[in-house]
Amino acid sequence: MMNKIKILANIFSKITVCVLLASAIYITVMCGLDAQISVMILWQILLVSAVCSIPILMYPDEEGKEVSKQGMIARQIIYFIYANCAVLGLGRAFGWFYFSKAKMVVLMEVLIIGVYVTVNLIVYVNDHMVAESMNQKLKEMRKRKDA
Repeated sequence: MMNKIKILANIFSKITVCVLLASAIYITVMCGLDAQISVMILWQILLVSAVCSIPILMYPDEEGKEVSKQGMIARQIIYFIYANCAVLGLGRAFGWFYFSKAKMVVLMEVLIIGVYVTVNLIVYVNDHMVAESMNQKLKEMRKRKDA
């Protein structure tokens, strides 16, 4: 259980940073550099990030059973749809955009995809680096054992 909480906190931080950057881009494009916004946006960003982080609990951890490639692809698709609906729904509720304004919706969707891809890329690269490090340590242990 502690491992799941650690994973959740890790993903939450990555999502929050990416959502903050996406928000800065969105506000700059839609309102300009001189935009004055409420501090409430920070709480909204934290809420959206938390809501988008929760589904990470459906992924197996190291102790969990293996999931097939098709299973992982299905989970990624479901997660993207969930995150997309969550951001669009909460974003609309917070007044970040209006469905009647196509430019706002398109930019929001581009940013959602950008955040999704960025977070997944960061996680993939991090996991790859951990795996490489573990493999290197195993090789070193085998060399010492064989010597």
